[in-house]
Amino acid sequence: MCAAGCGLRDVPGPPGLEQIVVQGVLNAQAAQQVVWIERSIPAGAPISSELRPLATPPTRVEVSDTAGSVFAFQPDTTNAARFVAAFSPMPGMRYELFVDVGEQVLRASTRVPKIVTIVDPAADTISATRNSPLRLTWVGPIRPIRVTVADTSGRQFIAFPEWVTLDTAVVVQTLSGFPAIGIWVLSCDSVTARAGELFAPVGVLSQQFRGNVSGGVGLFGAVTGDHIIVRLQ
Repeated sequence: MCAAGCGLRDVPGPPGLEQIVVQGVLNAQAAQQVVWIERSIPAGAPISSELRPLATPPTRVEVSDTAGSVFAFQPDTTNAARFVAAFSPMPGMRYELFVDVGEQVLRASTRVPKIVTIVDPAADTISATRNSPLRLTWVGPIRPIRVTVADTSGRQFIAFPEWVTLDTAVVVQTLSGFPAIGIWVLSCDSVTARAGELFAPVGVLSQQFRGNVSGGVGLFGAVTGDHIIVRLQ
């Protein structure tokens, strides 16, 4: 769901000047959270897919919740633009992001959507015929819902995500070529939903995205969801 590294660094700004770009989506189903912090591509410079870490790393990258807990993000030693923290956000709770870069402070806030539960199929792992339709139904908040299909490693999308906003059911086509797939039903906050609607399938913004980060540009959002594993026969 996160748009990190997928086009937000190509943002407008004063000619020749860079901006700080923050991208992060809290995931209530994950034990580790990730925030990406980069520089924008200056106006007139060639667009590149390479990460552009800050020349001077942030002195503070923190997320706090309404209960008073503070989670400090540490730099990834293998990627200077990636910052990680070990915690699982609570559905329904509000979180605030603080990024200190010298004299510049970036802030953003988001609320994690409430729990989503797939009720049909009821089992966490099921079997299905390849290239056949599979109906899913779920209960949860009335929010933009995104259904994605990937191989069971979660790294390779094998079907374009589908936005479901008017119902709590969807029919997914199971694909051949994989022994098993995972199907995720995700509820997103509004800024993450907006980013997902604007991104083209190749991961590039189809039009200008207006995020929710003050003091810089980018997005800070949240998702929660449920998934099932489908073993294909």
